[in-house]
Order: sequence, then C-alpha cells, then structure tokens
Amino acid sequence: MRNEEKIATKINVIPMSKATKKRISKVEEEIKGKILFKEKMEFAQKTLQDVKLPM
Repeated sequence: MRNEEKIATKINVIPMSKATKKRISKVEEEIKGKILFKEKMEFAQKTLQDVKLPM
C-alpha cells in the first residue's frame, strides 16, 4: 500500500505589532455589517429581478 503523503503549503505571514493589530480590529468593527458597495448592490438587485430562470 502507498503511504499517503501530506502536501505542505507555504503560508506567508506578515509580522505585525500589537498596535497594528488593534488598528486593524478597530477598522474591522467599523466595517462589519455595513454595505460598502451600495450602488453595485442596487444594480445587481434590479438586474436580478428581471432574470427568468428556466425550470
């Protein structure tokens, strides 16, 4: 039987200071739950209303 070999993937991790992590988490909290691309969302909803899918 063959031994299953695990494929290791390399992940690039950028070292950050504690202050940078705090700033990133603060921005994340501000963005969470907001619609960032309102115009694109409205256009997509309008476009999808007219689409008829074959069933």
